[in-house]
Amino acid sequence: MRVSATSEVVRIMGVWVRRADAGLARSAARNAAHSVKAEEARRLEYARALRDLQGLGDLTSLEREAARLSR
Repeated sequence: MRVSATSEVVRIMGVWVRRADAGLARSAARNAAHSVKAEEARRLEYARALRDLQGLGDLTSLEREAARLSR
């Protein structure tokens, strides 16, 4: 009887371990996808900031536009 009970416990523990591994793998995949999306958002924000800074550097065109609008 002990051998049967022990083998049943080992089988059940194996099922639990496989389920835990599957859950950890799903969590890792979700975390990786979230990290990729976050990095993409940071990259886009950086590109926007660079574009805005380049626009500030073009003051002569801003001055011309302001002069045109003030006429």
